[in-house]
Amino acid sequence: MAKVKVSGFDCFFEGLSLIGRPGLRQYVIVPTVINIAVLAGLIVWGGSQYDAVSQYIRDSLPDWLSFLSGVFAFLSALVALFVLLYLFTIVAGLIASPFNALLSVKVEEKLTGRSPESNAGLLTVLVRSVVREVVKLLYYLPRLVALVILTLIPAVNAAAPVAWIVFGAWMMAVQFADYAADNNEVSFGDLRALLGRRKIDALGFGILAYLALAIPVLNLVLMPAAVAGGTALWVHRLRDA
Repeated sequence: MAKVKVSGFDCFFEGLSLIGRPGLRQYVIVPTVINIAVLAGLIVWGGSQYDAVSQYIRDSLPDWLSFLSGVFAFLSALVALFVLLYLFTIVAGLIASPFNALLSVKVEEKLTGRSPESNAGLLTVLVRSVVREVVKLLYYLPRLVALVILTLIPAVNAAAPVAWIVFGAWMMAVQFADYAADNNEVSFGDLRALLGRRKIDALGFGILAYLALAIPVLNLVLMPAAVAGGTALWVHRLRDA
């Protein structure tokens, strides 16, 4: 029987299915709690800051641009939304990284029947996962700043929504496939190269994970589901790329 090709889209939905399976549920609890706590905190904080930021932008506009206050308010809301989504991924990933690394190990064992290809002990893997989050943070931040600047440039900012979504999808693929890559001692640079060879799969997985952040209830379990899905992406599409 021919082997069915698994796409990045399929991997995301496989992740949702995996987190409910016996043998994995106990590894999902802590990432889910962190997911909910960080998401709730950022929503409350973002809501409390929005009015003040919008008012500041309106007050900063010269009189001859006052007729564009509505446009600038919309753009500020758009930027705030995208930044909050990125902040969620960064903050939750940093806090939960040891638990996400462990979940990824168990998912890979479930999918392949063997442990990741690493000689490191479990404690080393967990500590290394925190360091890896810092590496990812240094990768994301300059690009995030560039996108914010792009959004504020007249005319050019027409392309900003598409740029935010594409980068958001890419970032999600990088973020959640990296746990399995790191567990298998694949460097961050090599992971990005592998994702580059599987751009369609990476963006397919990433766009679903990114959009899921905006879907109530689903976003409460997004992090463990995306870790499981990212591990499936590694197993099915990346490790032999």
